[in-house]
Amino acid sequence: MPPVRRASGGWLLRRISRGDDYSGDLVGGDHGRSLPDDALSPVLACLPTAADVVRCAAACRRWASVVAKDAAVLSRTLAPPLQGLTLGFFHQPDGATGATPRKRKRLSSNDDSDTAAQPRFFPSAAAAGLLGLRSPSKTALADAVLDDQGRSSRLLEHARPVASRNGCLVVELRRERHTEGLTLCVVNPMTGDLAQVPPLSGSDKPGDYACALYTGHDDLVSPPLSSFFFRVLIVYNRRSSTVLRSYSSDTRSWSAEVNRSWGPKVSSEDLRALGQSIVLRGVAYWPLRRTVLAVRIDTPEPAELRMPLSGTSSLPLGWRSLGVTPDGRLTFIDAAVCGGEYVTVAARAFLCPKAGEDDDGGGKWETIRGNCIRMTQLKLRCRDRDTPYEETIKLRWFCEKSGNLFFTLGKGTRSPGAFTVNMSTEQVEKVADDVDGLLHSHRGSWPSFVGYEMDGPTYLAAVLSGPLHSSNLSTNFRV
Repeated sequence: MPPVRRASGGWLLRRISRGDDYSGDLVGGDHGRSLPDDALSPVLACLPTAADVVRCAAACRRWASVVAKDAAVLSRTLAPPLQGLTLGFFHQPDGATGATPRKRKRLSSNDDSDTAAQPRFFPSAAAAGLLGLRSPSKTALADAVLDDQGRSSRLLEHARPVASRNGCLVVELRRERHTEGLTLCVVNPMTGDLAQVPPLSGSDKPGDYACALYTGHDDLVSPPLSSFFFRVLIVYNRRSSTVLRSYSSDTRSWSAEVNRSWGPKVSSEDLRALGQSIVLRGVAYWPLRRTVLAVRIDTPEPAELRMPLSGTSSLPLGWRSLGVTPDGRLTFIDAAVCGGEYVTVAARAFLCPKAGEDDDGGGKWETIRGNCIRMTQLKLRCRDRDTPYEETIKLRWFCEKSGNLFFTLGKGTRSPGAFTVNMSTEQVEKVADDVDGLLHSHRGSWPSFVGYEMDGPTYLAAVLSGPLHSSNLSTNFRV
């Protein structure tokens, strides 16, 4: 595997470079460098916004070090506290469905057809304030990674987003030289860090697959030494079984294929519809019919965990999503149309592990009589509808750090587009309009919809780990 490339790009650097000139005197003639760390940290905590903290961190490397060291405290003391940040979502506007097409088309550098469209990023209000990304962009991902000459890297052109977690994004490379096998890449758009995973080709090449990402931030017991540690898990089918396989950045190798052990082969239709995984305490979960697929991902070789076979609703997958409660329990979220007029969502069941279980396996689903969030502002047309409700509403992505749920409304609604609703505060934000008529259409259905979020401490720590002071960083940093 090539070394992690720590490029001179990243959204944070672009935000800084577009800001004010703060190369002059900030705190006295020595730029405040004489302030000890224990005096500087309370000063930073009094700044009004996270963007101001980032600007101060860009003033000198020691200030950035203080911000990174005290990121957890600073994120709590800012007003309002900088907690989970839902920054937007990526999607690939072509005709494929599921995580990846079965046949990977060769895409040349001069291919401008619709199937060769660039991955688009749709920023939220938080991204507009913190990163200056205020409108949908076809180049935001490619622009986040620069080559040695400071130009946008072409590596990520036509890349297909397949998973994300806490600021990192997994994409499938689809340019000409990468189409003979499955080539995945893990990139941090905030800092420009990038690592290409060895391809799976020949007999190792999977067809349709689902993907999950595990990062160093998930390991609370023994955090890895590398700041860019990750594991990538893929689930796909062979002739007679569903198999699991993972790649780890510390060993720089793929594990052997492991057959699914606690259930039958997942149908190709269900596999293509798996979508997002929720990663909780080292286990990746995907919703299945009335249950979940649970795979331990924090071990050198993936292993399926046994889960209760019933206890959840039988709604179509687009009308149900996995989520996480504020106290860290896995939950199912269901959508509904109330009175044939407006959209509602509610947590309906959570996983209750068996006593003594420490791996979130087994147990049973407990029904929740929780609060139903009624979004009366999002009314549906209920007369002369040509499209059934199940094709107009889709729950897309749950943001574990913030508690925001992405969903889309399409044909048959009065306000088509992509939205978030916070499962605690019930606040609704419209992130994007219906783009090119692709919402829930027979061609697009917004495939490869991948939410993008990170927590506050990770955002502030990225100031030091990112390229803001790239002259002092090695360009050949290895995992």
